[in-house]
Amino acid sequence: MRTSAIGQNKRGNVCIVCEQEKEEGIFLFGHFLCLDCHRAMVQTNTDDPNYAFYVRQLRKMMTSKIYS
Repeated sequence: MRTSAIGQNKRGNVCIVCEQEKEEGIFLFGHFLCLDCHRAMVQTNTDDPNYAFYVRQLRKMMTSKIYS
């Protein structure tokens, strides 16, 4: 398994974009983004149909978490 300075989590996390459990990724605003989705988003042009999907998924980061 490759070690990454930008995020390797031994317990696994659920990616905010693909909603799959992954081990490697980064945390943005307290949400996990896997390296596969990060790479795909960086390479996606704004006129690509997948771009709108990525934007919708990333909007989840802006919703506040209310813990009671």
